[in-house]
Amino acid sequence: MIDLIEILTYTGTFAALYFGILVFITLAENRHCLYEKTPLLNLPSVSIILPCFNEENNVEDSLISLVNLDYPQDKLEIIAVDDGSHDNTLDKMLAFQLKNPTIKVLHKENGGKHTALNLAIPQATGEIIGTIDADCLVEPNALKQMLKYFHDPKVMAVVSTIKVRQPRTLMDGIQYAEFIVSGFIKKIISFLGGLTVTPGPLSLFRQETFTIVGPYRQAHLTEDLEMALRLQSQNMKIACAWEAAVYTKGKPDLKSLSQQRLRWQRGFLLNLKDYSPLLNFRAHGNLSFLLIYSLAGIFLSVALILLSLFQITKGVLGHLNQAWLIKFDFLPFFSFKNFNLDWIKLTPLAVMGFLALALILGFFFLGRKYTFEKGKIDEKIFFWILLYPFLNAFWWILTTASVVSGREMKWHGNNPGKKI
Repeated sequence: MIDLIEILTYTGTFAALYFGILVFITLAENRHCLYEKTPLLNLPSVSIILPCFNEENNVEDSLISLVNLDYPQDKLEIIAVDDGSHDNTLDKMLAFQLKNPTIKVLHKENGGKHTALNLAIPQATGEIIGTIDADCLVEPNALKQMLKYFHDPKVMAVVSTIKVRQPRTLMDGIQYAEFIVSGFIKKIISFLGGLTVTPGPLSLFRQETFTIVGPYRQAHLTEDLEMALRLQSQNMKIACAWEAAVYTKGKPDLKSLSQQRLRWQRGFLLNLKDYSPLLNFRAHGNLSFLLIYSLAGIFLSVALILLSLFQITKGVLGHLNQAWLIKFDFLPFFSFKNFNLDWIKLTPLAVMGFLALALILGFFFLGRKYTFEKGKIDEKIFFWILLYPFLNAFWWILTTASVVSGREMKWHGNNPGKKI
């Protein structure tokens, strides 16, 4: 059992280092095109859809950020959709509309985020259609920065860089660091044609995209992930804009964060099952490699955690048995003559572990640099380094168990309209 754990640890660490080398090589090869510098000579008309369910505390701030975008008002259409909210979301929308008559407000019975988007898309008049979550704030220049990428006729969608708004708590700090790293990685992966999500916090699409691939689907409660996989299945290009920042609220506690990540991870596995042809190397090249690499990483993390827990439990029970045999007399073991430093060994695995840690820190600081992040770095990043790998592995264990068993997970009463 120990040998198997060691083999898996070596394999996982080597895989992480290999991925790091791939990232740095891709970054170096594309260093002259990290940002889109083509000027916007002709501004296209843009429609941004804001689906809402029980967002009375967020919708007004989100609408204000959209109205304040640095973009001609005669070319910007904002469509707010209330998906049968039980609170004052619709009233807040209508009150805001009175002050800003150009905003369209739609209302429907609750059916889920995908149905709210599908109600608005046919009514959108823009050449470019965007979607944004109701708890997000957009930097004024974000829209123009993202639109530059559409000068490439092959680009059918552009995603923004997501950041945590005003991180204060430990949970905010963990998510802040995670989003900085994921934002950095997404851009690198986009150079390889490997983006697999068009996230809710502001993604833009050419209008004809929906004519070609169809409307949003329920997609295991991860419609933004499924849409990206559908675009990839049609060999459509998805770009990522480091220079376009959108700020979202972090989950306030471990429970809500876990619910969100379990939904994301479960959606990834089930949607990938629906789009299994994307794993065909001959048809999808880099994308297939990255997807299989991700699946291998999931397997390694789940196997390592389970085997480690088994080994730890076995060791604890063994030591308890030994303690019982000596009647819990531990005093002799605290003698100085029994003290030695033999346990401190610089093994190859330890060296690889330190390299992997340096790699993670490198991703974080490069992410801050390339996404123009100026927020203060504090002790929260160390909690992210220490806690997140174990939390993520634990989430994957629960997700895998759910998918294998075929059991549905419940999201706030299994309400398909609830955004978590």
